[in-house]
Amino acid sequence: MKNFKIVTYGCQINEYESEKFREALLSFGYNEVEKDEDADLILLNSCAVREKANLKLLSKVGRIRKLFEKQGHPVSVVTGCVASVKEQAIKRVGEKSIIALFKGYESLDDRIKKLRKLLSVTSEKKILLARKVFAYVPIIYGCNDFCSYCIVPIAKGRERSRAKEEILEEVNTLVRNGTQEIVLLGQNINHYGRDLGYKNGFIEMLEDVDKTPGLKRLRYLTSYPANFTLSILERMRKLKKLCSHFHLPVQSGSNKILKSMKRGYTREQYIELIDSVGMLFPHASITTDIIVGFPGESEKDYNETKSLVEYVQFDRSFVAAYSKRPNTPAAVMEEQIDEKEKKKRLNDLLSLQNAISLKKNRFFIGKTVEVLIESIVGTQAFGRIPQDKLVIVEGRAARVGDIIETEIVDADFIHLRGK
Repeated sequence: MKNFKIVTYGCQINEYESEKFREALLSFGYNEVEKDEDADLILLNSCAVREKANLKLLSKVGRIRKLFEKQGHPVSVVTGCVASVKEQAIKRVGEKSIIALFKGYESLDDRIKKLRKLLSVTSEKKILLARKVFAYVPIIYGCNDFCSYCIVPIAKGRERSRAKEEILEEVNTLVRNGTQEIVLLGQNINHYGRDLGYKNGFIEMLEDVDKTPGLKRLRYLTSYPANFTLSILERMRKLKKLCSHFHLPVQSGSNKILKSMKRGYTREQYIELIDSVGMLFPHASITTDIIVGFPGESEKDYNETKSLVEYVQFDRSFVAAYSKRPNTPAAVMEEQIDEKEKKKRLNDLLSLQNAISLKKNRFFIGKTVEVLIESIVGTQAFGRIPQDKLVIVEGRAARVGDIIETEIVDADFIHLRGK
């Protein structure tokens, strides 16, 4: 029996695809191992959104090549975004250890078929998959928005929605097998169904999944603020299983920078959306993505981002310094910000956000919350509340998959602690 290992970089869609590759390799008769040196095949699922992940991938490819040269294995297959945009660099670093590259804009089914052919699989076996407490289910791939800094439309291709029947069948199968929480995924999930002729595909999909018998919780990622309407929010309020968490990437609080980013909305429109969420979902958590140090970002622009963070009081912000991506308009813009200034703004904004996150989390102290247990280590159980906050529960008899009530007794800016 041959051995395999999968290494995943990047987003939740990559995590989903890696799991599908894992299921395929197990059905091909391969055995999963933890160590590179024990593997005959290593599949690298890559991310090109930031340069750091790109460099990590190339470094890993180089280490696998050295191992291959030393012991004759493993060989590697690279898939995902970097395979779409850095083919020659990957081949140059990996040399003979690279046996295939599957592009990120190819469908997952096509890539698994290519893997089956590559490995000369003649028969497959049915595998019994472990129960998942929560599961990712992509409903749309690719992106049509072409923000000036983003490589996703190049690496992942244009938007391609999955058939509604296929999605609902996958959801029902997961829930029948014990999944408690479904997380629907899309680069711009609000666009679901447009290419299939649906006018209100996203909210209708949420409504359909919400009706799934046995499902306890429903989430989705990621919404594009320009496509989020009041009517969608009003229909969301009627859903019984939808979690009270909104991830709404703002990227900047400056209208000048938002325009340069080609985001398609203004600071004022974003604030109006946030106010609507607060009005209709008063107990919801709100998280966001922010880029600092974008080309042309002045001190005034950066301070406008800070003031937006202070106004909204995000529960969490995923903050990153701008990273040049090849073949994007922002990469050749004038007024590039130097790395030292980017790092200064990054640390400053993280400090502000951490203080806000601590305040938001400490609000839960003394309150009783419902926690879906995702893992247990020793006497500690780890899970999440509907607002997507991580809770560590001490000394409670619980099993993975249980939804338990616990009183929050302490909090830091990352976790809540219950008893």
